[in-house]
Amino acid sequence: MTPDGDAARLPLIGRVTELAAIGAFLERARGSGGVMTVHGELGSGKSALLREGRRAAEAAGHAVIPVRGHRTEAGLSGAGLTQLMPAPVGGPDVRGAAAEALARLARAGRPLLVVLDDAQWFDSLSLEALLTACRETGGALLLASRPVGPEGARPTSEPAPDLVLGPLAGTDAERLLRRYGPDVPPLLASRVLREAGGNPAGLVSVTGLLASSPPPAEALLAPRLPLGEALHTRVTRLLAGVPEPVRDALLLAAVADTGRPDLLREAARAVDPSGHALETAEARGLLLREAGTVRFGHPLLCSAVYWAASRAQRRRAHLALAERDEPGAYRRALHRALASAAPDEATARELEAGVPGDLPEAAAVHELAADLSPRPVDRARGLVRAAWAAQVRDQTGELRRLVARITTLSAGQCPETAAAVAALGPLGAAGEPAVPWPPFPPPAAGPAPYGLSAPRVSGARPPDARHDRSPSPLSALCWTDRTAHADRGRALLRTAGAALARGRFPVEPLHGAAVVSVATALDDPLAAERLGGAVLESLTGHGYFGTARAVLVHRQLARLHLGDREGVLRDAGTGERWSRAADDPHAAAVFRCGVAQVRAWEGAEEGHAALTDGILAFALPRGLPLPASRARWARGLMALAHGRPEDAYEELRMLSDPGGDARHPVVAAWALGDLVAAAVASRRGDAVRDRVRWAAEVNRSLRSAPLEHLLARSLALLGEGDAPEEHFTRALAVPGTGALRYERARTRLAFGEWLRRRRRVLEARDQLQRARDGFASAGARVWARRADSELLAAGDATAADPLRFTAGFGLTPREAEVARLAARGLSNQGIGWQLGLTHRTVASHLSRVFAKAGVTSRKQLPAVLGIGI
Repeated sequence: MTPDGDAARLPLIGRVTELAAIGAFLERARGSGGVMTVHGELGSGKSALLREGRRAAEAAGHAVIPVRGHRTEAGLSGAGLTQLMPAPVGGPDVRGAAAEALARLARAGRPLLVVLDDAQWFDSLSLEALLTACRETGGALLLASRPVGPEGARPTSEPAPDLVLGPLAGTDAERLLRRYGPDVPPLLASRVLREAGGNPAGLVSVTGLLASSPPPAEALLAPRLPLGEALHTRVTRLLAGVPEPVRDALLLAAVADTGRPDLLREAARAVDPSGHALETAEARGLLLREAGTVRFGHPLLCSAVYWAASRAQRRRAHLALAERDEPGAYRRALHRALASAAPDEATARELEAGVPGDLPEAAAVHELAADLSPRPVDRARGLVRAAWAAQVRDQTGELRRLVARITTLSAGQCPETAAAVAALGPLGAAGEPAVPWPPFPPPAAGPAPYGLSAPRVSGARPPDARHDRSPSPLSALCWTDRTAHADRGRALLRTAGAALARGRFPVEPLHGAAVVSVATALDDPLAAERLGGAVLESLTGHGYFGTARAVLVHRQLARLHLGDREGVLRDAGTGERWSRAADDPHAAAVFRCGVAQVRAWEGAEEGHAALTDGILAFALPRGLPLPASRARWARGLMALAHGRPEDAYEELRMLSDPGGDARHPVVAAWALGDLVAAAVASRRGDAVRDRVRWAAEVNRSLRSAPLEHLLARSLALLGEGDAPEEHFTRALAVPGTGALRYERARTRLAFGEWLRRRRRVLEARDQLQRARDGFASAGARVWARRADSELLAAGDATAADPLRFTAGFGLTPREAEVARLAARGLSNQGIGWQLGLTHRTVASHLSRVFAKAGVTSRKQLPAVLGIGI
């Protein structure tokens, strides 16, 4: 099956061998005729293959005549030939009339190809006449058919199949699914691939439904997802003429969803004590017994059987299985729940207690249990469990719907439930749930897995990390108050690091995700990066794609701190794809923040304002401080890189000012070094001294190595006399900061500039060369150019290629750098920031440049000197 329109013209997937065989047949049959038959079950793609064959034949110069068998005409002799002739012909003249019709339809000098689709419904007389006519006229016949049930009669004259279309291979099936449903979430995609069994029509039909709207909980808990209406009708025709007891037995087989013949026979006795119904189904090919297992004769038949039954019939089937399954089992509880038509507290509790933790449909199961709970407060708590399960599995649409249900039901009346809702992450003004930040466990509602509790919201009791060994509450507390819980958090990270070294981390993926969150909160990017990789693999293996997306955010942040440009961009690409699949624009904005910051390192201004404007336009109205603060940080970095310290200061102060629109204390600490650099360059050093003192006070308890490094550099930039040297030296000696390539390069650049201004050029060159190498490894091109400029000023002629115009106009290296920046439009103050000069010194250099170049303004510099802006 291939949809009509543009999609039908897309190249076939997974049928390379078959297309090659058709091409060889067309070449072989050119002028001499021949017959090729294609055989395959319903939905295997026969019609699509014939369409490709027609295109190939037409491209090769064949005259192509398409005909088709019709179910209603299968028993009417000669009916098929009416597609070639204006009136039916019978008797001995039919073969001659068919040959004459083909000769008339074929164009002179062109080989003839007849393409017959659905040959199983082409009446025998017409098929025999068509075969004879093709032989007499030298034409070729390409036909496709499929087996039909006992109610149809397969033409005895049809040749044996030359090509048999089997199911698509796994990779080809996945490619087809992604063509028609690129944003279907991974868990649902895996289920579609499993249920379709490589049947192309099933893949396209089910994927089309999922792409148009998320499936309801009833569909998720069914043994098979529903097919599209057209395909469902075609597949249910396989049940035509099947007696009612056999249909009932097939429904039980669909609901049981087991391949064990003994369990299936036991369940079928509820509707057929004689046991003959299953035998009849096997005789008709509706069920197949292979290697001690039983399966449906067509991969889509299970879905058709289940969804063709009425709701009452499905409930009776579930009830029959619930009474025969082993006591206390999850499957028994699920059958009882699906058979219930009224609240049932015992079934709800049994279902909640038994649901497997890694079940892809866990959210739907928890919602079903909630709906069976008689008391509103129990329903609310059950819905919170469902929402949490949807969150960790990246089912964002379900999360939004469930949070809306909870809020309407009783969240405002129950503090514990309100706390649990808040733990799911902040909701913006438009109701978008955030990335799980940090990943948080389900709230307690009676006995909860791992003994977890919820954070403080609406007066609810906060978790006490002293008595709760789970990392999940601790991760929430570390983000709420990093200083108070830093010791416990670092102990947790040491334990996790040791377990990772032994190959025993993570033991439980959701707990591992919380550990990664702790690492980010406590400014340990090395731990976040190393642990995050291991956790991501475990999370995706269990189907926890929502939490995996949150961990990917943490890893991208870690790589940003480590100066890993390529890693940041790779995580951004992966995160954007996952965010689109989950319909989560908040997560997409967070990943784009990493891209914006890397572009600021590079100094790539083109498109940067539009990128950060988009992030802010999304984040600010929704009250999302993390992406808003990171976008402001990226804008400040870009302004700083291009010598606009005043603009940089205005952006960066928004991260910590009481009235700032992007306040975020953690991000403000990360951006401290940039804020101080912008303030010093714009003569506002005194305005940020309080911020530096605040950060120092925080770090006395936090003991963050990256923050300690930034504090020392900030004190150096704010210091006077010889004091900065001590602070620069201390910054570069902070243990645990050797991997912070970008920030250390920034510190070495500032140190080298300070040394050069004191004419300690040999020491300056050492720091500046190391800074340039650090910037180059981080891809920070604009900062590498600045280090080169400083090296030139320090007398290192190998620092960069000489500018082309230097010798021609007699400019010194410093004058050449001033001229280049002036030609780019920088102000004297901006040039001074770039080169570590006062604006008066810049003006002096420019006056000499103007005199040597024979110009009177900086606007003339690009044309006269040939400087590329």
